Amino acid sequence: QHLRHAASNFKLKTLLAFTSSRIMISNILNQKLLWLLPCAGLLVGNASGFVTVGRQSMKVVPPTLSSTSAPDDTSVSNSLEGVADFEEWFSSNSSSGTQVNNIRHALFNSMGRGLQFTSTKSSDLSKVAVVPRKLVLHVPYSDEEDSSSGFSWDANLSCKLWEECQKGKASTYYGYCSLLTRGANLQPGTTAYSSTAPDALRHWTPTQKSSLERSEKGKKLLEVESKQQEEWRQKYDSLGASEREKMTFDNFQWAMEAVHSRAFRGDFGALDGGEGGPLRKIASLLLPLSALAFGIIYASDPSMEKYYVPLAIAAASPVALTIIADQKGSKEAVMLPLIDSANHLQEADSVIEYDPSVDGFVLSLGRKCLVKEADGAGERAQVCISYGIRKDSELLLNYGFLRGVTMEGLKINEGDESRDVLRQRLADEFINRNP
Repeated sequence: QHLRHAASNFKLKTLLAFTSSRIMISNILNQKLLWLLPCAGLLVGNASGFVTVGRQSMKVVPPTLSSTSAPDDTSVSNSLEGVADFEEWFSSNSSSGTQVNNIRHALFNSMGRGLQFTSTKSSDLSKVAVVPRKLVLHVPYSDEEDSSSGFSWDANLSCKLWEECQKGKASTYYGYCSLLTRGANLQPGTTAYSSTAPDALRHWTPTQKSSLERSEKGKKLLEVESKQQEEWRQKYDSLGASEREKMTFDNFQWAMEAVHSRAFRGDFGALDGGEGGPLRKIASLLLPLSALAFGIIYASDPSMEKYYVPLAIAAASPVALTIIADQKGSKEAVMLPLIDSANHLQEADSVIEYDPSVDGFVLSLGRKCLVKEADGAGERAQVCISYGIRKDSELLLNYGFLRGVTMEGLKINEGDESRDVLRQRLADEFINRNP
């Protein structure tokens, strides 16, 4: 009993000290350890865009997702395809820690599909979603272009995404894939999916692109887009034969577009990737061993005067190893189901962070995350998150939108005339802001 009691008390104290140390460390090291960076493709100008995130605790509750759309909005009805499968999948993983509070998928006349905040209480802005790591596609990434696997992190993640989409319902991520493919991944034999960023510059026709040639920055953007396509082709050609057998270049481009418009990159202190991963695993093993050693010695010598120093060293070792591991880094690129359904607002005070206590990613909102919109469904609040500081050139290149340009009054379907009108609006706004 003495052994069990002592070991239990020591383990609890050590866990508390370990947790407190990690929180303190994350604040000390330039707040670097738990930052999320929305993924950027080839940029014009500054290639870095950081969005700082903080730490939040959470309470896991059964998820209750539902979707809605404006009753009179028939022009984008297909935009909610795949949502029902996603909701079923997300809810079925409640035992793994999925959580959703006061948000749901919805259609908005201004921005198309997004997330709606369904509460009117500011207290409900905290912890609106928890996505367990089990449901997150992730790969290690390096600041260098090429990874140790022989090709870049984005190609690596794209290959994983495509492979999971092709598995259909056999995939662990089938609901997320359904959201990205509008349900096409669940149709056997389907090998072509709708674009996840249909108005990104790569989809514009030569005539539509010509509108950008009216400014020097527009011409430069077209050059960047052409170079990006060349680089993506090179990355595809550098894949192994087995990978290229699984997908065509068009398939690879679809996956790369999804990765570059939806993935987040960050230095996650609690994940196992990167140079610091092995040290974290050692630290996790030392924690129970040091607790066991404490219990054995306490049972034989409750005063522990002779063993104070070695036990103190043993107790501090997990924290010290974690500090070293965090300095080495644990850089990962991740795709976050549900969270990445939110549209972008640069000033949004959103908080996205990996929380090791639930082994999942948590989304909390601030007041600046909510954008009111009135339409046929009444007045609603759209949830927006910040992708970080993004130039117009990057938004148009990888996402296909610009601040201030909406789909208001358009019936958007891929290939119709309204798509041409929307892209003309985008080109005109880009030229006005970037002469």
